[in-house]
Amino acid sequence: MTAPFTGPEPDHQHLRDLQIHLTMLFGYCEGFVAVRMLRETGTGDAKPQSRYLPVDSGLYDSLRDLVGPAARDQRGLYVVPCTVRAPGSAKAGDIFETCAIPVDLDKGNVEAKRKHLEHHLGLATEVVTSGGRTPEGQAKLHLYWRLTEACSGAELEKVVEIRQLMIAAVDADASFQKLTQPIRVPGSIHGKNGVRTWVAIETSTGWEYDLDEMLEDARRMPRMPGLPPHIDTGKPWGTGPTVEELQKSRVRAGYEDDLSRYEALSKVIGHWVRLARLGQCSVEEAWAAVVDYNQACIVPPWPSERLKREFDALLGLDQRNHRADWDQRQASDEETGDENKGGAEAARAEPPAGSEDALAGSFVEEFGPQWRYVAPWGKWLHWDGRTWSTDETQSVVHQIRGVVRKETVGLKPRDAQKLATNRTFRAVERIASSDRRIASRPSDWDAHDALLNTPSGVIDLQTGEILPHDPSLLLTQATGASPGGQCPTWMRFIDEITGGDAALAAYLARICGYCLTGDTGEQVFFFFHGAGANGKSVFLQTVSRTLGSYAATAPLDSFMIGRGTSHPTDIAGLRGKRLVTVSETEPGRAWAESRIKTITGGDPIRARFLYQDFFEFVPTFKLIVAGNHRPQLTGVGEAMRRRLHLVPFDITIPPDRRDKQLAHRLETELGGVLSWMIAGYHEWQQKGLDAPQRILEASRSYFADEDLVGQWIDEELDIGEDHTATAKALFASWGAWAEANGTDRGSQKTLGEALRSRGFENGRSRAGWFWRGLAVRSRRQGSDA
Repeated sequence: MTAPFTGPEPDHQHLRDLQIHLTMLFGYCEGFVAVRMLRETGTGDAKPQSRYLPVDSGLYDSLRDLVGPAARDQRGLYVVPCTVRAPGSAKAGDIFETCAIPVDLDKGNVEAKRKHLEHHLGLATEVVTSGGRTPEGQAKLHLYWRLTEACSGAELEKVVEIRQLMIAAVDADASFQKLTQPIRVPGSIHGKNGVRTWVAIETSTGWEYDLDEMLEDARRMPRMPGLPPHIDTGKPWGTGPTVEELQKSRVRAGYEDDLSRYEALSKVIGHWVRLARLGQCSVEEAWAAVVDYNQACIVPPWPSERLKREFDALLGLDQRNHRADWDQRQASDEETGDENKGGAEAARAEPPAGSEDALAGSFVEEFGPQWRYVAPWGKWLHWDGRTWSTDETQSVVHQIRGVVRKETVGLKPRDAQKLATNRTFRAVERIASSDRRIASRPSDWDAHDALLNTPSGVIDLQTGEILPHDPSLLLTQATGASPGGQCPTWMRFIDEITGGDAALAAYLARICGYCLTGDTGEQVFFFFHGAGANGKSVFLQTVSRTLGSYAATAPLDSFMIGRGTSHPTDIAGLRGKRLVTVSETEPGRAWAESRIKTITGGDPIRARFLYQDFFEFVPTFKLIVAGNHRPQLTGVGEAMRRRLHLVPFDITIPPDRRDKQLAHRLETELGGVLSWMIAGYHEWQQKGLDAPQRILEASRSYFADEDLVGQWIDEELDIGEDHTATAKALFASWGAWAEANGTDRGSQKTLGEALRSRGFENGRSRAGWFWRGLAVRSRRQGSDA
């Protein structure tokens, strides 16, 4: 029998490891930490003990006080690396938040596995020696990747998928595919079989990772070379459901059913791939079964392109791992003349006369140049001689009916009736949509940033040349007018709303010229601010009418925080646009800054049309928001300062000079307005936007008014190289100031980010976190100043 543990007590380094680890693991989370004290293997049986500790300033002290008692009772000290909503239970449905992704490397070549993961995912935020050793003598490791913010709800499913991809890539401990799996904490004792060692942090980099970016990296990560073959053949992970059980139940996003959609689909795909290998179905039938399962049981279903990618990956892996079986299957197919074997010869063969395939070929031959199909959009597009436009009246089906009717000529009435059915029309449409002469990708469309489609031709803005309309350019937008003519009413209007400020008028022309292009290299957006009767609405209305379908409006919620989130269909409708306007801001709303940064930054964004798959596109539109109320800024860092151009409309048109028919009269000058915009484009090409001083001052004033943290620093803090202040004292000062000024104090995290963005640095001492260069000003000093 092993002697009771009596020491050693944790020293400063062990306690420091515990503190660093808890900050890394729960620093961005709220809720409760589920603590487990489990009897060590080989030291006898004992009932597990649990604690639930709130994530607050006392978390470290509470866990520190459990290190000694756990060790003396020969128990390992564990935590679930996620928080739960309330104390008492830590099942899958109780998980609330997490901000780190762990993996347990407990067998094989641990160092090689670590290198493989860090090569593909980036350096781990923290590497912990768990206390055990492999049979080969290598230290077992726990690796953690910390996320930039806490994840909850549907995001937890992404966390589970990353965990599972990591486990599959390096053959790590499969129990960690469950969010509820507890893990040892640094600063505690590992005491299996009576051999006691400290669980310790080996390295701590401080690196953080964006969840979506890490998920993409994990999906691209290959399986580590040299490991035994791995494929899911329908056997459950751990104690999860079987394939038969999965096919009878729904699996919802957000880990609501104790497993993720990724896990369920991987099992089902593996099951059908195995059946195809064994000759019990064809590969095509296996794929069809997976598609049916995705639609029937996965809520919401995976996009078809992602599902196909996962199916092909597992199919390819199975074919490599079981090459002899697949070769035998192919030989058997060839002997029996299996029609599903495919091949180049079958693809080139003529379809049977009168078949749906043949009818689809006839349609493409006769009408193909007029039609294109984009699968992720679920849309047919038709060429009208100037632009490609979405088929909103099912004209493609009408033309297919004509092709089918021709085929019925000469047939017996009964055979003609069987052929000319809605089922035939829809089948021909479906087959034709995949024809290589018809099918296209979202990225093929509106891909020429310097081409402007107008009723009279396609203008190459860079050369000034007017090209004939050309279906091969794949342009879906067109202006509302062709350039030419004068616009005296417009020029008088511009002079009036700018108060005769020639610099501001020229700047507005450069903005409009920039909006003619698909270029977003300026990475800015515009806020037209001013009370009513100042002309900004008429200005935007006229510019939008000139741009025609290149312009669009968007709901306020698309670019503001709160009152629900913007649906991806709102964004999908902005693909290919070059100007998007939002009118009538509301008091108390705040910019959705991260969304605006994404849209103006030139990065691809994901969107989808209603009931369709997601697709990616690079925004080409310039955003102009107009309103009487200035939205709040939650951040006043350099990124937003650089992006936002505030354009003041501070000239109020007197009642006796307001022309109610002005917008209507300007419609007769749209050709001249377009010429004015093209001139603005050329000036923008020469000097950029070149915002005049009036714009710069208005923007600076706006940011100064919104920089609440800056105002608090000026009023409540002293700045100096020798100053320091505890994080607790600073947050208390900020909270009091925020409450007095009627604003939300937020969290210590958001305050820390604001201070860090101003160049202040934080550190840690025995007393806790502190900030350098700042000191809370005493009330006496404040009153004397």
